[in-house]
This record gives sequence, C-alpha cells and structure tokens, in this order.
Amino acid sequence: MRSRICEAAITNDIAKEKRRLAWKRRLFIASFITVPLLHFLIFTFYVNVDTFALSFQKFSNSEGRYVFVKFLNYEEFFKSFSSPGSVMGKAIVNSVLFFVVNDFVILPLAFVSAFFMYKKMPLAGMFRVLFFLPSIISTVVLTMLFSFMFDSRIGIVDPFLRLIGLERVIPILGWFGDVKTAMPTVLIYCVWAGVGSNVILISGAMSRIPTEMIEAGRLDGLGIFREMFVITLPLTGSLMATLMMMGVPVIFTLFLQPMLLTNGGPDGATYTIGLYIVNAIRTEGSLTTGATIGVICAAVGTPIVVLLRKLVEKVFPAYEY
Repeated sequence: MRSRICEAAITNDIAKEKRRLAWKRRLFIASFITVPLLHFLIFTFYVNVDTFALSFQKFSNSEGRYVFVKFLNYEEFFKSFSSPGSVMGKAIVNSVLFFVVNDFVILPLAFVSAFFMYKKMPLAGMFRVLFFLPSIISTVVLTMLFSFMFDSRIGIVDPFLRLIGLERVIPILGWFGDVKTAMPTVLIYCVWAGVGSNVILISGAMSRIPTEMIEAGRLDGLGIFREMFVITLPLTGSLMATLMMMGVPVIFTLFLQPMLLTNGGPDGATYTIGLYIVNAIRTEGSLTTGATIGVICAAVGTPIVVLLRKLVEKVFPAYEY
C-alpha cells in the first residue's frame, strides 16, 4: 500500500515538473517571439503608418493640433522643388551621386582590396590597417579628423600638395568652402570611411571559398586576375549583390557626413535628401515636410530596389538573393 502511495506521489511530482518545464519552455519561446514582434509593431509598422498619415496633415496654430489637409503638403513640396533657388534639385543629384560612388567605386575598391588581402599580397598588412581604421572609429571623430587633414591652416593635405608642386590646385576658399571642391572632398571622405566595413564583410565571404576550387583553377592555368573574376567574384556574388541593394537607401538617408563636414554648403553644393529632411525638421520644426518627403522617397526607392534585384539575378543567375 505504501509503495503504491509513494509511486503515485513520485508520478505526481514528475507530472508537476514536466508541466513546470513546459511552461518555462513556452515562456522562453514567447519572449523570443514577443520582443522582435513588439520592435516591428512599434518601430516599423507604427512609425511608417504614422509617417504616412502625418504627410496628409498640418499643424493648426488656431486649433492647437494636426488637421487633415489632403494633398496640400505634396503640392507645396513640388512647388518648392520647382521654385528658383531651391536646393532640392541639388540634393537629389548629390544623393544619386553618393549612391553611384557607393555601388560603383566603394564596393569594387573594397572587393579588390579584400582579394589582395586574401591572397596575402605585398603591403596587405598596411592596407588592412588603413581600411580597417575608419571602421572602428566613431563617425564624428573620424569626420573631425578628416576635416583637420584638409584644413588650410593646420591640415597636411595643402603642405603636401605644395611640396610636390601642385599648389595651383589648392582652392582659395578651402576644400569645403569652394563650390567646385566641396562635393569631391566629401566623396573622398565617404570612400575612405566606407571601404573598410565592406572589406571586412567581403573578406569573410572569401575566407569560405573552398581551397579545392582555387587549386583546380591554378591547375587549369588561371592567373591571379582571372582567378579574381572567374572564381572569387561568382562565389561572393550573393554578398556583393546584397551590398549593392543596401546602397539604395543611401540615396534617401545619407545626411550625417555632409552635415558634419559642410552642413550642405557652400550654396547647397553638398546637400542631400536626408539632410534636407533633417534641416526641415530641425530648423523649421516641420514634421509634416519630413514625413511628406519620406513617403515620396519610399515610393521612389521601392521600384529601384525591385529593378536592381532583377538586374542582380541576371548577373548572378546561379544564386538566390
């Protein structure tokens, strides 16, 4: 009798422990699902829906609240866009230029640099330091360092150009103060600061290339440059395609580098769409203008991403993205 009671008690304890572990498991799984779900609902879904709704509203001083104004914000934006002296046209051109530099200068340079580091070519260690250094330094500190380098009083660029006899190319108003040199100088900064992070990602992809394929290519007589394009590029194609598509948001979101270096000047020469939105909110206090431009950017950017994806699938048909 006692043995049966003990067995029943043990069975009951085991059942309770199983139920307790089951609840712990459910709670653990729920926490993993709830946190990203809340993040999506609050910071993605709600923010995007609220931005879309805000683009059809204006703040009424008389009523002390936002009121529905239909398409008035969009009409005002396109009127200001076409008005003389508007910097929005320059901002669009500059933003597209940043995208072109990102996808067709920074990424190819990062790929070639990563390949030579992967092959342990001469001076690979020095280039690794030069490229990786901007990736581990704060953007603000890096921007200040770059601006000091091009400063006409304490910089090292102007004395170096004078040393090699190129003082005629030094702008009188400074590299960031001259309309002709401000944008190229900012682009140089973006290339210098942007190559390092891409080199790290591409180097990781190259390290996973099977050595058997490299050896087979050498047996077939592939030189180092043919190896780069015949073996390495196709096998890292999916990553390169992803990085290219990630460059599309640069058109609409880049603002920090031009803001820190030139604040869009001189005369709007380095203005971008992102900086236009930031200044509209920061100086004019116009959330509706920023929301309106954000909706327009989303409407324009989505087809660009889709078309770029289709193009990438044709270039690298063996991979899925």
